[in-house]
Amino acid sequence: MLRKPSFRTILLTGLFLAAITGLHLPVCAQTSPSLTVLLQTCVDRANAGDSAATFNAVLNLAEALGKAPLSDIKDILPDVMQAVDDKNPAVRTLALDSIVAIESRSNPDHSLRGDALPLLEPEIPRIAAHLTDDDTHIRSTTASVLGGFVIKPPDAVFSPLIAYLKREDAVSPVGSSVVFDLVRLGPQRPAVAAAIIAFISRPDQTPDSLVSCIDAIAHAQTHSEDIDTAVARNLDIPRATVRIAVIRDLPELQLPDEVFTTIQAHVRQIATNDQEDPAVRAAANTILPCWVNDRHKPCPAFTLPAPTPASSPSEHEDITEHS
Repeated sequence: MLRKPSFRTILLTGLFLAAITGLHLPVCAQTSPSLTVLLQTCVDRANAGDSAATFNAVLNLAEALGKAPLSDIKDILPDVMQAVDDKNPAVRTLALDSIVAIESRSNPDHSLRGDALPLLEPEIPRIAAHLTDDDTHIRSTTASVLGGFVIKPPDAVFSPLIAYLKREDAVSPVGSSVVFDLVRLGPQRPAVAAAIIAFISRPDQTPDSLVSCIDAIAHAQTHSEDIDTAVARNLDIPRATVRIAVIRDLPELQLPDEVFTTIQAHVRQIATNDQEDPAVRAAANTILPCWVNDRHKPCPAFTLPAPTPASSPSEHEDITEHS
């Protein structure tokens, strides 16, 4: 299952296209409005309930935040944080999106500058409080903000994200987003690994959530053998979509040698078993010739079959119902 593009992705794509095409948003006019004016425009549009105008206003603010001197970021931050706690969910959302833009300030080569992160660090508890927001979109955006401290993640970002995975309602797109952020921040931290393993092993896990988590873990730059081993163990879950996702992502995992040997033998059994779901069997036959337990030598992506089994129960049922 493809992960829905986050506002961070949409935001950076929009700014990048503007840069390479020479297009300029209104903020780049001859007399650029101040950050305070741009933020107030966002708030006014949000309070008016105009979603399209709000989105364009946030893009304008985001571009300005990317170019502004650090001193201007410091000056506008109290107003941004006040908006983070606004009673209007639309205002809270745009404020969190603005923080994403602050985190995403980039160098000319598009590498992250990270110069504003020290200004944001004292605000982490206040930001993290919105992981319990009634609005699930705000929870997801909050997770993205906490996940934006990737250059040198402070300890304060981990506890609230780990705590979220223990919520009764954590099995959801928000929970999957939290896993995505944690594997970007520090999957080798024992507490992070334990939390992710416990989350993907929950009896109330759903196929959609589990596949999203498996993909996030596999595609992360840094890996934990403990987490990767837990992912590989899902090869025995009696749901074809999950098994296909695991097989498809095995070449991107880094497994202990003894685990690799065991799982490889299991995949060979699947590949030769006429009783297996044809799509699961096809996935196994696809990776076997190229899977060498070196995640830096993955199988060519274009050869991997789509995770669509020939037959499976409803994807809205939990993964334990047919065990």
